[in-house]
Amino acid sequence: MSCCGGQNRVRPFNDGPVQVEDDFNGPLSERSCRDIPCLIIFLAFLGGMGYVTYLALRDGNPDRLIYGDDSYGNICGKKNNPIENVSLSGRDMTDKPYVFFFDDVAMSKLKPTSKRLCVSRCNNETVFTRGGLRDLAVNNITRLCTYDVDVDDYVHATQGGMGECPQTPIAARKPILFRCVRADVIGVASSLLQNDIFQSALADIEKSWREIVYLCLIAFGLSITVVIALRFLAAYIIWSMVFGFILGSMGGSGFLWYMWYIARAALRETPAELQLAQDKSNLKTTLIYASVATTVTAILLLILLVMFKRIALVVTLFKEAGKAIGAMPFLLTQPLWTSLFLLSFCAAWVYIYLYIATAGHPKATPDGLVEYVKDSFSKYMGWYYIFGLLWVTQFILACQECTIAGAIAEWFFARDKSLLSTPILKSIYRIIRYHLGSLAFGSLLIAIIMFIRIVLGYIQSKLKGAKSAPAQYCLKCMQCILWLFEKVLRYINRNAYIEIAIYGYNFCKAAQKAFSVLVSNALRVAAINSVGDFLLLLGKFAVTACVVVIGLQLLQDREDLNCYAIPIALAGVCAFFISHVFLLVYEMAIDTLFLCFCEDSERNDGVQKPYYMSKQLMTFVENAKKAQAISKDAKDVAKEARV
Repeated sequence: MSCCGGQNRVRPFNDGPVQVEDDFNGPLSERSCRDIPCLIIFLAFLGGMGYVTYLALRDGNPDRLIYGDDSYGNICGKKNNPIENVSLSGRDMTDKPYVFFFDDVAMSKLKPTSKRLCVSRCNNETVFTRGGLRDLAVNNITRLCTYDVDVDDYVHATQGGMGECPQTPIAARKPILFRCVRADVIGVASSLLQNDIFQSALADIEKSWREIVYLCLIAFGLSITVVIALRFLAAYIIWSMVFGFILGSMGGSGFLWYMWYIARAALRETPAELQLAQDKSNLKTTLIYASVATTVTAILLLILLVMFKRIALVVTLFKEAGKAIGAMPFLLTQPLWTSLFLLSFCAAWVYIYLYIATAGHPKATPDGLVEYVKDSFSKYMGWYYIFGLLWVTQFILACQECTIAGAIAEWFFARDKSLLSTPILKSIYRIIRYHLGSLAFGSLLIAIIMFIRIVLGYIQSKLKGAKSAPAQYCLKCMQCILWLFEKVLRYINRNAYIEIAIYGYNFCKAAQKAFSVLVSNALRVAAINSVGDFLLLLGKFAVTACVVVIGLQLLQDREDLNCYAIPIALAGVCAFFISHVFLLVYEMAIDTLFLCFCEDSERNDGVQKPYYMSKQLMTFVENAKKAQAISKDAKDVAKEARV
């Protein structure tokens, strides 16, 4: 039957074990759709997001959140429609862009416990009396009383949070994000928006935007250079780190013993009656430090001795990953497409979430004010959309990882690697046709953990200030456990996607298989995750450092810049992100090659079933030398027969 798109005949859907033929030669072409129920759930969830989007666009108005509104439902800086039973609604506020709160406390709560008005300007000086309020209005500076109060009545109007005028004295206020905020309690973030440092930083970025773009392009080129260089320089860098670490540890231990020897000699030369207790204590402390350092050095040397061959495997995997990416250079474009999809989705998500946050129906209160009421369904739309953000973004990332894994696996299991035909497109095709459900399943698990952490963080924020130390402690412990669990699950998911790309397993079978392989090769995995990840981090730092140095040369002589460090720092952050995106491909390639190496060494013996791995990788297989010897003897016999 045909499933998941396409008209070709495939095997009936079956979530049982995949039967791998004896002549297995790479990613299986004969597959069936996997985890279809989860794909259906995912599509239904996306349909739910579409319905939520419709409701949000119908009932929400982001202008209320961006520009603010008054207590009568008028959006400041906009023309407004009248609201039933609210006489002061429906006003033209285009000349009144700022929200003024009668009560400063109510501003943070955004509840109708105090009136708020749209005003033309914020009072930049403290108003001490009713007469001061009237003077502001008479001089056309700003009117701070309700719209239906005449200027002449300002001195007689009621004052207070719900009165006709605010209670005097009124502290000076400054406009922040279309809100009039007290100048003396703006806070660090609001002050930063107004001070000269922030303004000059924005000006410097605006003046040097071309140089920042150039530096990002340079980071792009340097990242590709690092990817290429890792293939040839990884061995030198890794072994330099290992031997440098050994020499540093031994040198540090030796230095501590030398310090202990000098201190002991000095103490022995000192007469007993002149010896200080502090000197004896220092001698004892130095001895302890030297002993601990020696013990640690010995343990580390033993670990490195055990891990020596595994580290050599990491070096070889780096070389093989470089070969694979060199044979399929378009793999480096996969993160670019992924970033484009993620940015597009996140931009749309933020746009719709503004509507969700402001969804509600205006309702007149007995005081003639307006409050927006959410129905029971609207209250949960935001949480639904947050979970959708997590699930969809993790799904997009899963698609990228599986695409790279499928292409790398096809390269690894190809006898003649020069005859590869569009491996990336084939990998994408297999994902779309067979494995969207499996990727939706894996990304769902990650999304659930992330969502629980967000909910716990929300609960923690609600408990701040309350006397609930045990609850806070428990929540923090749960956050730590979930963070660790998420890291482990991400790693298992990544390797499960590799198994899916190779064999077409369902997600659970792939995760089980990947976990089994990882556990049986625990030391090799440890070497890859420690040495390999550190080397990739060095690559990111190298790109960032080069961009910063080049930025210094470009901008340090610019006299029109107040502080060239700001645009250089921004370019450095962008450079680190760009290098991270490119080296993600390298990291995924190494993980895929490692699993392929394990599968190859498990399924084949190098004699009757020749290995697919390169000769460099064969040195890490126990029976590889025997297989190579038999292969060489066979070639010699064939050569003699021809003679």
